[in-house]
Amino acid sequence: MTPASEVPLHALRSNTREVLSGLLNPLKVLPTEDGLPRDWRGLAQLAGLQGHIISMLVENRDPTNKVLESWPESSFGKLQDALGHLDRWDVLDDTAAMMEMDATEYSKLQMKANSTAPTINTEVDRQVLTVDDVIRLNKGLDPQNYDAFLLYAEEDEEFAKEIMSQLEDKFGLKLCEKNRDLVGGLTFEHEAIMKLIAERCNRLIVVVSPSFLKSEVIKFFLTFAQALGIDQRQRKVVPCLYQRCKLPPELSYYFFLDYTRSGKLWDFWTKLRDSIQTPTVSPRIEQHSHYMKTSAGDSSSLKIKLDKVSHYQTTVSKVNDKSNVPTASFYSQKTLELTPGLSSEQFPSVSHLDLREKSLSLENIGPKNTNWFQRLKILKKKKQPEAI
Repeated sequence: MTPASEVPLHALRSNTREVLSGLLNPLKVLPTEDGLPRDWRGLAQLAGLQGHIISMLVENRDPTNKVLESWPESSFGKLQDALGHLDRWDVLDDTAAMMEMDATEYSKLQMKANSTAPTINTEVDRQVLTVDDVIRLNKGLDPQNYDAFLLYAEEDEEFAKEIMSQLEDKFGLKLCEKNRDLVGGLTFEHEAIMKLIAERCNRLIVVVSPSFLKSEVIKFFLTFAQALGIDQRQRKVVPCLYQRCKLPPELSYYFFLDYTRSGKLWDFWTKLRDSIQTPTVSPRIEQHSHYMKTSAGDSSSLKIKLDKVSHYQTTVSKVNDKSNVPTASFYSQKTLELTPGLSSEQFPSVSHLDLREKSLSLENIGPKNTNWFQRLKILKKKKQPEAI
C-alpha cells in the first residue's frame, strides 16, 4: 500500500479539490514571516511555478486547482508541507480526513491495476455450461456430471425445491437445475440444456402436473429425452406425478412415481432415489478356466468352462468371412462351445464375457490384429442341450 505522503496530487478527488480551492482562492493580506502570500499565490511559489505562469492564473476562476494540476512531481506530503509553511493550519485540519480517504482509494486502484483477468482459453470455455464446471475446470478436473436433470413447470417450483433438498441433502445425489446451475451468457439455452441431458445427466426427472402439460418447452425436452433413451437403449426418463392430471400419450406407458400415493410399503423419496441411482459396477461373467479341445488333434470344436451362465444361444458374425459363421451356445452346465473348427491356438486370450441389457460383448477374443466378432445377438434357448 502506497504511503499517504507519497500519493500524487492527481489522486485528489473532486470534493477535496473544491474544499482546497474554497479556502485558498480568497486572497490574504498578511503574508508569512518570509513574505509569502498565505493563499494560492504562495502555494504557486512553493510549487516552483514561474512568475509569468502565476500572473496568468490571476484571471482564472479556480487558480488553486490550476496550481495543483501544474505542480511538477507533486504529492500529498509536499502539499501538506507547503500548507504548513504558509501557516494555513486551518486548511490542513479541514482536509486531513478527506486526503486520507483519497490516499486509501488510490492504493486500492493501484492494487487492482497490478492484477489482471486471465486470458480466456476458448477450448476450455466451450465446456462451461454450469457453475460447477467453472469450479472443476479451475481445479484441472473434467466438467461436472449429474445424477439427474430436474425438469418442471415454474408453478411447481416449491415441489422442485423439495426434490432438490431430499435428493441432495439427504441422499447425497447431484442434480442439475436450470435456474440455479446454468452460467449466464449461454448463447442458446435450449442447446445447453439438451447437451446436459444427453451427455452430463444420467436421468431426467420430470415433475408431471397440470402446469407441466401446458408448457411446450418442457414437452420438447421430454420428447428429446425419450428419443435419447430409445437411441441409447437406457432408462432415461423418471416421471414423478406431483398433481393428478390426464397424462399425454407419450407418458401413458411409463411407470410413475406417484407423490400423492400413500401406503405403508410406499416411500416416495426412497423410491425416487433408487430410480435415479446408477450402478457403479457392471455385471460381468468372469472366465475361471482355460481352453480345452474336445477331440484328439482335429480341433473340431472348442469348449470353454464358464461361471454363472444362463440358457442362451448366441450368434456371432465373422467380419471378413460371412461363410463358415462360428456360433456359440451357453449351457446350464457352465460350458461354452464354439464351432466349427476353432482351436485354442486361434483364440489366444479371452478376458471376459459381458451381459447387460440383452446384449453380449466378447472382449479380446480372436487372433491378434483380427476382429472375429462384430455383431452379437442373444436368442432365448428353446431347448436344453444334452450335458457335455
